[in-house]
Amino acid sequence: MTHDNYEVTLTAAAGTGWNALQEQLDTAHQTVKSLAISDRRYGVLITRHRYDAYTVALSPQVPYGMTFERDCPETPQ
Repeated sequence: MTHDNYEVTLTAAAGTGWNALQEQLDTAHQTVKSLAISDRRYGVLITRHRYDAYTVALSPQVPYGMTFERDCPETPQ
């Protein structure tokens, strides 16, 4: 079973502290990492869009067994 497009998007509610956000990120990372391990094809990419918005996803750009992080600020509108 493959999970090619699997991702978790996190947006912290107003007033969410850093510790609560970190726990959400850790949980999302563990979930996606377990899928990556079962598929044995992709790594995990964590993208910070804003200080309160993240995506944790399987990525063919990341080698199996690795987790990469990147900043990708959204364009202001």
